[in-house]
Amino acid sequence: MCRPNAAAALIKALLLLLVIPLASASGIYRWVDADGRVHFSDRPLQQNAETITLKHQASGWQPMAIQVTTAGSLQNRPAPLDMARIQSEVNGIYRFYQQTLYFDFLRSVPVNIQLLENRAEYIRHVWDTAQWDASKTLGVYMPKTHSIVLYLHEEKTGGLESTYATIRHEVSHAILHSLTGRLPDWLNEGMAEQMETLGFSGNAFTITAHPRNKRGLLARRQQAMPVLQFVELRSDHWRKSNHQHGINQEMAGQLVYMLLSTDYGRSLITRLLQDYKRGVNMRSYYLLDQHYIGGAKALEIHWNNWLASNMAAPAQIEMR
Repeated sequence: MCRPNAAAALIKALLLLLVIPLASASGIYRWVDADGRVHFSDRPLQQNAETITLKHQASGWQPMAIQVTTAGSLQNRPAPLDMARIQSEVNGIYRFYQQTLYFDFLRSVPVNIQLLENRAEYIRHVWDTAQWDASKTLGVYMPKTHSIVLYLHEEKTGGLESTYATIRHEVSHAILHSLTGRLPDWLNEGMAEQMETLGFSGNAFTITAHPRNKRGLLARRQQAMPVLQFVELRSDHWRKSNHQHGINQEMAGQLVYMLLSTDYGRSLITRLLQDYKRGVNMRSYYLLDQHYIGGAKALEIHWNNWLASNMAAPAQIEMR
């Protein structure tokens, strides 16, 4: 049986352990004195002191094993991509969602990338596999098979850099699909667009303004729908309209970029994603009106003002 004074000392010591940094360079030591009392210290004050190894709970994130396979005329040939770069960038996206948007990954998200040599083979492969027209896409995530399908982009499209950016885009879709089955398309696509320009600088993530989205939206701003109508649009209507005109994708990317550039906008994105992860069954307009400082009307004003400034700033967002 544990004596009261020893128990009190033990409880006090355990509480002390909770506030001692896990990365202590000098270590933690335990010993029992002549009266049977248990002591802890960061120095071995007794010769019989026992070294304590602290165990802490992992964050849940682990580097992901990424599989790249080739198909079509590339089949059985090594993928002409830098695998170390893909591994690093994909894992960086996982860290981004975990560290800046506070997602815990309770299970691994498979990242299987299937690469084809050219656009024609890609379109044919997607049609044969999913009976879906991929002619206006650079890559696609297929939830049923947990696979990303894309092709080696031509130089006029952006070449290998565009290919890597598309992988990052589709990995975002794979991650969000694993976290929530219900997500409005403007938010899903908007987050994926940010991953295309995601970078790392020291201890911070950086997202650079997307030149294609900015250029495209500025050129067609008269065709863009009002922002509150945009976030209220049903996902099936959103996809149909985007497939026909393409402007929805550009607007989604720019809207999410604007939101991530401010603390209150970033808070909105985090709350929306966390709400949908928990299974909240509410349309994004009402969640947005609830979570955004000043409500939906304030967002409308902020968006219109930013659009009127030609979306000139910021050139880059830094997130920690």
